[in-house]
Amino acid sequence: MDLIRNDRHAVPGAERENAPAFLPMSTEFITADPRLKQSLECLPTYAKTDLPILLTGEPGTGKELVAEAICALSRPWRPTCQRLNCASLTASLAGSELFGHLRGAFTDANRSRPGKFRLAHGGTLFLDEVGELPLGVQPKLLRAVEQGEIEPVGGDAAVKVNVRLIAATNQNLPQLVAQGRFRQDLLDRLAVLTIHLTPLRERLDDVVLLARHFAREAAQRYGPDQVSFSLAALHRLQQHSWPGNVRELKNVITRAVLFCAGGLIRGQDIAFTSHFGGVSFPLTISGEFPTTRPTWNRLQELLEEEQGNISALSRRLQVCTKTIYRWLRRYGIDLVSLRAAAG
Repeated sequence: MDLIRNDRHAVPGAERENAPAFLPMSTEFITADPRLKQSLECLPTYAKTDLPILLTGEPGTGKELVAEAICALSRPWRPTCQRLNCASLTASLAGSELFGHLRGAFTDANRSRPGKFRLAHGGTLFLDEVGELPLGVQPKLLRAVEQGEIEPVGGDAAVKVNVRLIAATNQNLPQLVAQGRFRQDLLDRLAVLTIHLTPLRERLDDVVLLARHFAREAAQRYGPDQVSFSLAALHRLQQHSWPGNVRELKNVITRAVLFCAGGLIRGQDIAFTSHFGGVSFPLTISGEFPTTRPTWNRLQELLEEEQGNISALSRRLQVCTKTIYRWLRRYGIDLVSLRAAAG
């Protein structure tokens, strides 16, 4: 199955270097980044193997989507896929969740439980946030990966399992190894095949590509039927550092679609989530929204874009309304006439 597609038809990756890449799944992974497209093109080959796959990248870069894509491509050979988030595991529960337990193995163990490895027998097990796995259970995971054997909690006999493992992490595993929090031999075994998902700030072309995709999705769900972006809005998107990556971008665009007027997403509709909670606008955006006084022509353009709304322009430029009124007086701009022309 081709992984490189544009909006209308499949095209060979070598012939269309700028074509966005789509994964063969219900949720699309879209990118125009050459490095990321090269990684995605390897997925059909990876899916046919039994080798462990390690996915690395910051939160929100799409590691779960890639894991789902590998599972989808693997179904002819491995029809089932189980998932476990290691960040939710305590040291006491990790063994039971992964390898199962026998009845009476510990307090409240009223019945036997198979565990994720046995449930995934013949299929794939996706371990998300594998860097959070408690150190004490890591040797047992290494045995499961190397020898295909697990031992349920409370049991004394090994159980054979046939499981292909996909692991994902947003942490620096070699650094965790140096800190004594992750085993080197386990890292070596998990990282036979690797895919690194680059952060969104390093693939700026994807910002606009994904923004338009998410806007279409949000418009289909919430309306209006057609949504477009002003140049100011696109500029704001490309100037942001995107610490939350694609997940953050989707949230920003969904909010913008909900609150934009007339199907046009303008600069002031792009609101970023503050690290301290709530939604805020960037303090400065180079090149488009100066903190110094704009020229007469630029101020006229901004006022027309905001239809004479001084409060909206104040939020957009991150200056107080008194400053804007002072600019109007200096330039002799008649706000009443401008609003009448805009209305």
